[in-house]
Amino acid sequence: MRTLILSDLHLGNGGDYDIFCGSGALPALLDRFVDPPTRVIVNGDSMDFLLNEEPLELDVARAVQQAKAIASASPTIPTLEAFGRICKAGGEVLVRMGNHDVELALAEVRDVFRKSLQQPESVSQRMIFERGSEPHILTVGGARILVTHGEQDDPFNQVDYENLPGPGASGSAQAAHFKYSPGSLLVKEILNPLKRKHSMRFADLLKPDFQGAVLTALAVDPLAVRVALKGETLEIISGALQNLGEVSFEPSADELGMAFRLQDAGLTPEEVGLLIQQLTGAEEEVSFGLLPDVFSRMYLKLSKAGLKLYARAQRHLADDSGQQFFSYEPGDNEWNEARRLGEKYNAKAVITGHSHAARFREDQGLLYANTGTWIWLMRLPDEDASDDAWLEFLQDLKEDPKLKTPKNEAKLEKRFTPVTVEEKAGGGATVTLHTWDPSGGLHSVRSATVNGGNS
Repeated sequence: MRTLILSDLHLGNGGDYDIFCGSGALPALLDRFVDPPTRVIVNGDSMDFLLNEEPLELDVARAVQQAKAIASASPTIPTLEAFGRICKAGGEVLVRMGNHDVELALAEVRDVFRKSLQQPESVSQRMIFERGSEPHILTVGGARILVTHGEQDDPFNQVDYENLPGPGASGSAQAAHFKYSPGSLLVKEILNPLKRKHSMRFADLLKPDFQGAVLTALAVDPLAVRVALKGETLEIISGALQNLGEVSFEPSADELGMAFRLQDAGLTPEEVGLLIQQLTGAEEEVSFGLLPDVFSRMYLKLSKAGLKLYARAQRHLADDSGQQFFSYEPGDNEWNEARRLGEKYNAKAVITGHSHAARFREDQGLLYANTGTWIWLMRLPDEDASDDAWLEFLQDLKEDPKLKTPKNEAKLEKRFTPVTVEEKAGGGATVTLHTWDPSGGLHSVRSATVNGGNS
């Protein structure tokens, strides 16, 4: 059976926070793989349970309600029904958990999505759910291919599998003891209110760098961030600012990861004082425009610190049309993690998601691929762009946080990049990274052969 691997769909509930942009494209892709039967692996963050204002607690009744909202949302329904057609044709849909859909560990939630396939129970059982505490190993033509979401290498988004109930859980796992990751906390307590109350649509398009999105939001409208923050979270960030230079910030010591990012910004004591004042002082003292030189420098530093990792990921390619961006070449950290996983699990190919950036590299007997995302992406200035270019970018966001003007709409990009795995005659497997556009079809971007056995 051939295999189609996708990740980071972020299917939402049709509300204010939704970021899925493949409502037409994804069902069309899936229908191309109905015949012959296909195994579809949805490699984490398929249904997004963070796109709401509910308390961040693993509660069965609440999770079921959220699942029903996702399953009944008009952008989601066509995709779930397409999954049903895959299953009806003799294929299967394997849904692996990521850091945005841990609720899939609950049997009641899984039942909601199986019923949404609009198929008999005998067919809907071909939608299989799998926790992400261990990678999935595909054996195709004798080749071992490792599939994992990828959050295991992200300290701010690691899932508390020790306390997550469901199939494969330890006997002591209890939903009441489960603790959501700092990244999930930031989405719920900071990014969602910024998007709804202050129209900062851009904030969630910078994922997975949540801390960077918050720093950028501080640069665009500090008062909005202050209003969005809640007691303890505001204290953490204010405390981080007050102690800059005195503490060596590490992810394990910084629950939200904000101190680590703030330190990166290189703010002067004067700028730190101004930012603290904006987060804790009177509202009339908070204004984009007071002391323009000092404020402009501070905003510029915050935005560049917040966006620099994302900007690096968007290394522009020399493309005549100017439309293609994101290098397919993984960074050193990505490649080193792929090598670690390959060696640990004796796999010759490693396929991940999570970062939202499509990747492909074959080297030293290892193939690495990342399947990208099905949400909108935002085009940024080059990392080494001039200060004037960055300030203009910030001003555009401030004047149009919903990204509705033609100038800001031009910053939005979508690129659908599924991976296929097919057995080769004589042994081994062919792994291919594609781009997909319903009007233009499925195109191979890069492809490589993974040998089977010890060859």
